[in-house]
Amino acid sequence: MPRPTLPITAAFTDYIDHIGDRTTMYEAVAAHTGAQRVLYPGSYLDLAPSFVWPDVTYLDSDPHARRAFADPDHARQLAVHRKRFPQDPRITFLPGDYTHTLAPLPADGWDLVISLYAGPVSEHATRCLRPGGWLLANNSHADAGLAALDPAYRLAAALHSDHGRHRLVAHHLDRYLQPRRPPHPTREELHKRGRGIAYTRPAGAYLFQYRPTT
Repeated sequence: MPRPTLPITAAFTDYIDHIGDRTTMYEAVAAHTGAQRVLYPGSYLDLAPSFVWPDVTYLDSDPHARRAFADPDHARQLAVHRKRFPQDPRITFLPGDYTHTLAPLPADGWDLVISLYAGPVSEHATRCLRPGGWLLANNSHADAGLAALDPAYRLAAALHSDHGRHRLVAHHLDRYLQPRRPPHPTREELHKRGRGIAYTRPAGAYLFQYRPTT
């Protein structure tokens, strides 16, 4: 007799219904970047990346996420029904706080890092990005602002949502990340605030390319 999977699957689908389906945003990012391997620290129950990318590593310390991902077959079954790629999805979950759990991971191992509503992910996950890789970040916890101050990152696009559909803007980027009340806070000031600042032209999320200096 097959194991009952509905309660766990429902946890993922209910969360997507709660936060809104980000699949179209991830599709726009995938088309722009060509990324294949994705790292998502602070993912909680957002399984939508596995509808778009074939290889996603999720990381979260929340017990609800640990329970939902305890058997990766549950997540994989949902991804199989909603995936936009031909191969079988590869889903990995790492329990723990990304401020500690990311350190042992291989360097330069991922094409894209996702940082949404999870704090200063980029400061801990950058070592995991390959040169030329990408960071998708929003500014709720100032991570987009922190990336903007990092000379290794270059703003490549802004993501906007229109009636549940996402579009990527890759032109006139100098209009973005300009504070309404200059000057832009320093890294230390952003950490002290613990949240992002208001920009003259805000976006739902920002896509940066990682270009480390040699």
